[in-house]
Amino acid sequence: MEWLKSVHFYRKVPADLTEATLAGGTISLLSSLAMAYLFVSNFRSFLQIETVTSVRLDESQEKKIQINFNVTLHHLPCRFASVDIADVMGTHLQNVSANIVKTRLDADGGVLGRAAARPRPVEHAVARSVDLGVPVPKVSPELDVDGMREAARSRKLVLVNYFAPWCPWSRRLQPVWEEAYANVMQKPFARDVLMAKADCTGAGATLCREQHIHAFPTVRVYRHHAAVSHESYVGDRTHEALERFVEENVHDDDHEEAVRSGESEVGGVGEGCLVKGVVLVNRVPGNFHISAHSKAHSFQPGQLNMTHEIGRMTFGRPLTPAMLRLLPDDVAAAHDVLARTLHVATGQNTTLEHYLKVVHTSHVLGRRQIDTYQYTANSNNYQDGGSLPSAVFSYDMSPMQVLVQTERKSLASFLTQLCAIIGGVFTVTGLVDGVVYHGSATLKRKMQLGKIV
Repeated sequence: MEWLKSVHFYRKVPADLTEATLAGGTISLLSSLAMAYLFVSNFRSFLQIETVTSVRLDESQEKKIQINFNVTLHHLPCRFASVDIADVMGTHLQNVSANIVKTRLDADGGVLGRAAARPRPVEHAVARSVDLGVPVPKVSPELDVDGMREAARSRKLVLVNYFAPWCPWSRRLQPVWEEAYANVMQKPFARDVLMAKADCTGAGATLCREQHIHAFPTVRVYRHHAAVSHESYVGDRTHEALERFVEENVHDDDHEEAVRSGESEVGGVGEGCLVKGVVLVNRVPGNFHISAHSKAHSFQPGQLNMTHEIGRMTFGRPLTPAMLRLLPDDVAAAHDVLARTLHVATGQNTTLEHYLKVVHTSHVLGRRQIDTYQYTANSNNYQDGGSLPSAVFSYDMSPMQVLVQTERKSLASFLTQLCAIIGGVFTVTGLVDGVVYHGSATLKRKMQLGKIV
């Protein structure tokens, strides 16, 4: 084994040949403290996860992107709320209903029930007198505020057709309404019922405002001698349907049967709508917007209020709470910037628009990758002239992708740094100790020579 001793790098010096000094002990203590501090600092750095962010061209091959939204419109009934999609490629989809749920809300945010994804189509009739070439006389009474109160006081059932002369749907219903009124007045129950009308651009304008009418024509149903009602007739606009509704409800004090049959709908003052769901859109600049739309009504722009509250607005596949906790704080915050924000329409016919710049973000955690989308949002509102106002969400996809990688320092790197710390500090303090020792020895010799002289 003698050959093994010959390769010994760290040969020992006998203890009696070494000399300990006070300065050397002080330097050794300081070097030990330095090594301990550097060891703790590097050990903490070894335990921490380092985040590295880089930007590159988006390599995603997906042609569509998913938008998840939850928007509450405080003053737009669900039967008129339409989700539309448009983009620069010419796509234009109106009243999208797939994967979308609409929930009716009262003025206080209480749930009134789920609305139909698509309102059932309304059947229209042509006035019988028109087929005979005879003009239809306007014989049904026209009401104002006082007339409405008197009609509600004296009749068990009152139906009021709120119309606007400029509305094509109102003009289409008017002759059918007059003929149905004439037929009802010949029934045995004629003294208990009234079919009237109110011109929302003329003498009935005040009555229309009090009854919160913003779509034409709107047929309201009044029972129990009440001058205010939230029940609307939503059945077919034919002679048979109108006359049958009157006959079945003139002695029925409850609206439940009419609601179950789908012929009427009970809302409330300031009825709103919660619209939530998922839409797939092309990965090109575009927008999806929520606006008032109906195939059987016209709207007066100044009467529509698009104030809304956004509960959620995210892009891509929804992330679970556990996945969100794994994301860096800044990425998680930019994932749903518009969440829990309220946007108020301050004037008439005000469109509220949100401009969203969307960036694909991938977060790499070891062998696991979480794909999400960050976005920035700028909101604006403007008067929309003669067009109907809407809540618009314009989006633009960035061609760049943000790659966020989390890296932990390797054990080999930590051990290498540890050796460098111990060896480096030991070597440097050894040099300092040598300088101090030899310097003090030289000084002592010179002082002794000076005494001899």
